[in-house]
Amino acid sequence: MESEKYSPSDDKLEPYLHIFFLAFFFVFPFSYIATKSGAIVSFITTCHVTSGFLLTFILCDVVLRVSRTISLMDVDPSFRQNSSSIIRQNFALNTASAVIVVISVLLFLIFSMNIVIRGYPLKNLGAFGEFSFVYVPLMIFSFCLLRITNLAEWERGPTLDLDAMKGLDYGTGMAYSYYYGYLRLILPNPGTTYSKGIREKIENFEDKHNVTFPVHKLFILIPSSGYIPPNLKEASEQWMESAKELEEEKRDRAGTIGRTYRNNAYKIYSNGRNSGASPVYVVVEGATPLLTFYEVQKHSHPESIAYRQYRNEITMRFYQKLREILQSEPDTRNLCELIYYNDCDSKEAKVNVAKVILERISEITSSS
Repeated sequence: MESEKYSPSDDKLEPYLHIFFLAFFFVFPFSYIATKSGAIVSFITTCHVTSGFLLTFILCDVVLRVSRTISLMDVDPSFRQNSSSIIRQNFALNTASAVIVVISVLLFLIFSMNIVIRGYPLKNLGAFGEFSFVYVPLMIFSFCLLRITNLAEWERGPTLDLDAMKGLDYGTGMAYSYYYGYLRLILPNPGTTYSKGIREKIENFEDKHNVTFPVHKLFILIPSSGYIPPNLKEASEQWMESAKELEEEKRDRAGTIGRTYRNNAYKIYSNGRNSGASPVYVVVEGATPLLTFYEVQKHSHPESIAYRQYRNEITMRFYQKLREILQSEPDTRNLCELIYYNDCDSKEAKVNVAKVILERISEITSSS
């Protein structure tokens, strides 16, 4: 129904409601104390108690900020390299909150010194002590005031709605760049005399070296951390070793004549090279954009903290979008196998990537 639709004018009511409730929770105790001890005593007492509540809530907020900062540095040691940036982010105050903090401190100090030096208005606070329930409205007033000024906005941190960004996020951008700048060039057969697709190159490798690949695809590793070693042997507990390269691909690209693209074949020995097992051949490599993303996080760029904070979301978006692109394009469909995996187990031990690859090969061969 038309009457149920949201109207922008509804937002205009909210500030007035804030003012009304703040005024109510402050005026009520002020008026009550004024009837017992007079307006001046009531004003001093109300402001003093309110500033005390405000400082109490502010101190609680400071404790939470300190805990958040320590936990961030403890979770990821690389955060310690940017400790100053993390502290600035976690202890930042908006203008309204900063004003409230300063005023609260000044009022509390002024009225506290007045009480200590002159003993006023302590002698007139008997009625206030007898009816201490008026503390509750002042406590509510203090809490609401800090909420309205968004003192705790640091807890939310920068919001990240990837869907609302409509493809402008880092992960989606990496996926398109990786596809059009690399995979689309080396996966399909362009139909020319001098260029071959990934399947033709694997078949030629088999014929030339008298070996067999169980899966004629390019395997792309997408580790959750983003780190990929220069040689996959380092991440496989010595189960893997590089074999020879496939035929190189040369393309004229962005002003570079004859830019060369290469893919490596690896041999995987189940349980290690000394196990006596026959090697399994596979064409595999890591997603290079993720390695770049990982390296950006290790440096002190303005965006590095946000990238570390949303690393998992960005990496997952890269994986999902790249998979979508590969399957939506007929030229590259079924030519590439993406493997997204956690490269550390629950005990923070490195996962053997050779096992991950062998498991995926087993899934593919058993389903075909």
